[in-house]
Amino acid sequence: MKNVCIVGYGAIGPIHAAAINSTDSARLYAVCETDADKRQRCVDAYSVVAYSDFDEMLADEKIDSIHICTPHHLHFEMAKKALAAGKIVVCEKPITMTEGEFSSLIEIDVERRLCAVFQNRCNPSIEELKAIVDSGRLGKIKTAKATVTWCRDASYYAKDEWRGKWATEGGGVLINQSIHTLDYFSYLCGDIKSVRAQMINFAIPEIEVEDTMSACLQLDCGARGIFFATNAYGDNPAPTFEIVFEKGIARYEQGKLFVNGEVVAEDSKPKTGKMYWGRGHEMLIRKFYDFGEYFTLDDVAMTMNTVFAMYKSANNSGVEIII
Repeated sequence: MKNVCIVGYGAIGPIHAAAINSTDSARLYAVCETDADKRQRCVDAYSVVAYSDFDEMLADEKIDSIHICTPHHLHFEMAKKALAAGKIVVCEKPITMTEGEFSSLIEIDVERRLCAVFQNRCNPSIEELKAIVDSGRLGKIKTAKATVTWCRDASYYAKDEWRGKWATEGGGVLINQSIHTLDYFSYLCGDIKSVRAQMINFAIPEIEVEDTMSACLQLDCGARGIFFATNAYGDNPAPTFEIVFEKGIARYEQGKLFVNGEVVAEDSKPKTGKMYWGRGHEMLIRKFYDFGEYFTLDDVAMTMNTVFAMYKSANNSGVEIII
C-alpha cells in the first residue's frame, strides 16, 4: 500500500484525492498546502497528515509518492526535488513551463518514476479511437482537427494570482486549458514534424497571455492537422477531435466517439469535477497504482515539445518550427 501526499489542494487536488482513495494499492496519507483553509479542507475530508512546507514533507519517510497539483511554475523544481528524495512523482500538466526544464527532467528521471497526468488518454472514447488507429481498419489518416471553445473571464483569473502571467502560468489557453486536446494529435495520429501557430488575446485584457491559439501541424504520417483553442467563447462545451481516414471519419464530441455517424464508445461521467473532464483522472491514477501502467516523460514528450514549438512560432510571426 503506497502512502500518497497531494501537494497543492486547489482546483485539481480534490480530484486527485478522490481518485487515490478509489484505488486498491494506495491511500491518501498527507497533504502539503501553504493555504491554511485549503489544507484544512483536505484534513477534514480525509483525516490526513498536514504539511505547509514542501521540504519538510519530503523528509517524511512514510510518504512513498507525491502528486504535484500546484501552479505551473512550481512543477519543475518540485518534481526535481521529489525525485532526488526518492519519491514517486505524479505530475499534473504542464509537466514544465519551458523546453529546457522538460529536457532536464527527462535526464533526471533516469528510473522513470514520474507519471505524467495526461488523463484524457484514459477516457474510453480515446482508448477506442487509439485502437482504431492502431488497427488500420479505416486506412491511413488523411487529416485531423481539434477545437476547444471555452469561457474564462476576468473573475477566473482574479481567483489565483499566478494565472494569466507568462512567468507563472507559462501561457494561456494552450498550455493550460487545451493541452489535453492538443495531445490527441501525437497520441492518436503519431509524431508531429512541424508547426505554424498564431496567438492573440481577443477578450481578456486583464491577462498577459493568449486567450486564443490557432495552429497548422504537419504530421509524420503525411497528414495535416488544424488546431484551434479559445477562452473567449461564452460557454464551455466539450472539446472536439476529428480524424478523416481513407475509409471513414471518426469524431469525438460530447464525450462520445462517432465512427461514420454511429456511436462506438462513450465516456463515463465524472464523480467530481467538470462534466467535460470525464473520469480520466480516476482511471489514470487507478491504472498507475493498481496495475503499474502510466505515461512516462518519454510518452508525453512530443506533446510537450509541440506546446513549446507553438509558442515559439506564435512569438515569431507564425514561422514554421521543426520539432
